Amino acid sequence: MLDRQQHGRRIPTFLEPCEKIDLCGSLEHIIQEADELVRTEGARRAGTSDLATTVALAAFCRTSEAGEYHMIYAHVGDSRIYLLQQGKPLQRLTSDDGLLAKLVENQIISDKDALRIDQAMHADELSDIELSYFKLRGGITQALGGPLAPTIHTDQISIHPGDRILLCTDGIHDNLTDREIEAVLRDSPRTASARMLVERSLYRSHEDRGTNIRAKPDDMSAIVITCCF
Repeated sequence: MLDRQQHGRRIPTFLEPCEKIDLCGSLEHIIQEADELVRTEGARRAGTSDLATTVALAAFCRTSEAGEYHMIYAHVGDSRIYLLQQGKPLQRLTSDDGLLAKLVENQIISDKDALRIDQAMHADELSDIELSYFKLRGGITQALGGPLAPTIHTDQISIHPGDRILLCTDGIHDNLTDREIEAVLRDSPRTASARMLVERSLYRSHEDRGTNIRAKPDDMSAIVITCCF
């Protein structure tokens, strides 16, 4: 779909102008198609309908008048998108479809407490009930391939030269804190940052959970985009 909107360009470029392309609608359509494929073809190949996966997508365009660049993004589940801009702290652009968000929604805990629980590294940082929330934080409230069509979250943000964007699965952010992720994105070479995030997550996943409660064997995927235009 996005290829057609680029009018047959063979070299990937920024989509432009933003005003003439419904990127939010395009990303929603892509995710809806993926959801249906997981539910049908995925179930056929796996031999079970008990399938679920998460997704995070991003696309880029340029405004025709100001010449500014925008990132339009979408997600379902607990795959995340982060933005690191020069001189600013790491920004998490997505909110997980998970237990902690549901607890905040139901006013059982505050946003501040949810973040503190999510970023904990040691059991003694949390109360007993908070530790139980931490252990269950990976439970997602919706996914692709589930019994109900997912609610797709979309948004957009301005981006600038030098910005770094991370799209990752929970295998990355469950094992690493946001502070650790920021350090890798800020200090690593452009071509090595994704690999370093995966390597550090893998190393953490093998640690003793009695020492570091974040250690979690899982699949680990990361894409890092450095904006150069």
